[in-house]
Amino acid sequence: MRLLMAKDATPNHAFAAFYAWLDQVFRADAVIHFGTHGALEFMPGKQVGMTTNCWPTRLLGGMPNFYYYSVNNPSEATIAKRRGAATIVSYLVPPLQQAGLYKGLRLLKDSIETYRAHANLQLLEDIRTQAEKLGIIPTTDEHPDGELPTDDSYVAALAHELILVEQRMIPIGLHVLGQPPSAPEAADMLGLIASFHSPRADMRPLPQQIASGLGWDYKAIRDRLTNDSQAQQRYERIEAIIREALNLFVNDSSYHSVDAFLAHEARIKPGTLLPLWEYLADIQRRLMDEQELNGLMRALSGGYIPPSPANDVARNTATVPTGRNLHGLDPFRVPSPAAQVAGEKLMAELVTRMAREQGHLPETVALVLWGTDNLKSDGEGVAQALALLGTRVLLDELGKVADVELVPLSELGRPRIDVVVTASGICRDLLSHQMLLIDKAARMAAAANEPPEFNFIRKHALAQAAELGCSIDQAAARVFSNAPGSYGANVNHLVESSSWENEAQLSEAFLSRKSFALGRGDENTPYGGWREARGVMEQALGTVDVTFQNVDSFEMGISDIDHYYEYLGGITKSVELKRGARPPVLVADAVGTTAGRLSTLEQMVRLETRAKLLNPKWFEGMLVHGYQGVREIETRVGNTFGWSATTNAVEDWVYQGVAETFLLDEAMRDRMAALNPHATAAMARRLLEAESRGFWDADEQTLAQLQQVYADLEDRLEGVHEQAVGR
Repeated sequence: MRLLMAKDATPNHAFAAFYAWLDQVFRADAVIHFGTHGALEFMPGKQVGMTTNCWPTRLLGGMPNFYYYSVNNPSEATIAKRRGAATIVSYLVPPLQQAGLYKGLRLLKDSIETYRAHANLQLLEDIRTQAEKLGIIPTTDEHPDGELPTDDSYVAALAHELILVEQRMIPIGLHVLGQPPSAPEAADMLGLIASFHSPRADMRPLPQQIASGLGWDYKAIRDRLTNDSQAQQRYERIEAIIREALNLFVNDSSYHSVDAFLAHEARIKPGTLLPLWEYLADIQRRLMDEQELNGLMRALSGGYIPPSPANDVARNTATVPTGRNLHGLDPFRVPSPAAQVAGEKLMAELVTRMAREQGHLPETVALVLWGTDNLKSDGEGVAQALALLGTRVLLDELGKVADVELVPLSELGRPRIDVVVTASGICRDLLSHQMLLIDKAARMAAAANEPPEFNFIRKHALAQAAELGCSIDQAAARVFSNAPGSYGANVNHLVESSSWENEAQLSEAFLSRKSFALGRGDENTPYGGWREARGVMEQALGTVDVTFQNVDSFEMGISDIDHYYEYLGGITKSVELKRGARPPVLVADAVGTTAGRLSTLEQMVRLETRAKLLNPKWFEGMLVHGYQGVREIETRVGNTFGWSATTNAVEDWVYQGVAETFLLDEAMRDRMAALNPHATAAMARRLLEAESRGFWDADEQTLAQLQQVYADLEDRLEGVHEQAVGR
């Protein structure tokens, strides 16, 4: 059998590779894809109902198409099945562990613990000095500017920043096909699951059980976590008990030792948690059940590949074992009731936070929607848009999501918030029904006979219609994406290639690609069609008070892939140039493990940097994988730079930390250069670009060292060093 094994042959890569891939297709008996994208599903043309004239059908013919795919990416897997007739063989995400603390962060926590035991002014000053060197400026909801009224509040806010880093779940290394998690990795994964799931509706998650056993109110602890030392100590105590309990659990099939431990440490009666242990034991068994390589062999043998949902394991434990054929969901059940509740709650928090910080309600929220986050959350992002507009879904007689209606203002209790939705191409394709619902909701709200001061979308649509000389209905278009068959905003390509000269070019790339509106353009454009509507989009962006996106995964953060800054950064830059000032940028974690899900982009960049990029646990895990591991590190540095280019949200200490950790440390630099000299040189080049563009105020000594490092790495790539040695 002749097999073609392709990796990421997509429009994100050189077209030469794509054409080479096409050439090989016709000489192969089967196609096997490895990676997260494939050429077939991103070709222009029909999105559903392939005919014999469509390119995917013409290229594949009767040839089988097998696709190794990450279990946590339902949107692209669904597109691969829909347009490429792919049989998916899923693989597990990298193992997750708590980030922990290291170096100066560990020393700072030790100092805080000493201060809490023996408070004195000298130690407090030392703590302040340590925090300043680490670039930690603590904030609280009551004092967002960082000016805290008491020493105890300052220390508590510092401690909260450390908790966020220490408890952050991060992937360690890369997944190896057919290799199940180790016992410590399984313990961390099961601990995360136990913190959010329980086997029965009447059984609370494990942290709440432990808190109750100790006589504490877990919700009160979470609510006071940002500025209450006692709450922080209790929270860390609960987390420590969970870690030890799960380490015992994975090595004790009888559960006796873990029951005895919890009876002693948390006063939980033995046997009380037996349903939980049985539930976690089943998940552990499925985590360890290696089916990834078996799945591939069954596929190649023409065997049956059983189905599997696609999601994060922590969100849906039915995703394991991997090695199965992924499926999505029924789009007519989206958004689900649970997603509607979660979406309404989060948007209420966002509106309240913005009103407190800006002194007035936000009139418009720019919301980025992806297919992935909505498929994983059963449409929470869609529910967020509908909630802001003050609308809700209606079900038909079969229980399917069929329509929307306005929530009366008296019931809503606040003005209707205007929304500018920017949907990814995949979201546009997979959730077309939901795009229509949001579009209809926006037009209904704009047409409602309500006072403009209580209906911001009507207020804006009236002004925009007058400005553009169009109808209110046309001015109320609020769902934007690419033209059909087109994907991406291309902001990332400009940033990665360093081929942009000014920020207006980044905005122009975004607007030119993403300014196609859903809805009625004229009598020749049917409802539901996509039409170019840049003028309407720019007018709408001129009213935006805050930009927002959901971070859909535990495994994937805002620095892991360039699409986050491509979309959220792209629309933020466009709003900034339109309004003359950058709006606040908020992101929401998939599931908050501490006090809340919302955070500013700046906070998330700091957290990602400390918990992941500069964390030895993370980068050493990557370096185990050699060439690709160095490439992964360089990718995160490049994506962090992307946030500077689009939002200026990266502080100096981030670039300084990258320089000192990876390039100015001679041993680390030589180690990385030996594994992947190209990625190492690219990292140095990116830091120098950050300095030259004004994103990093590097001191002269650091800059001179980096210039020398880069020159040496370039010489190594060109063989200068080897030639000199040869002579």
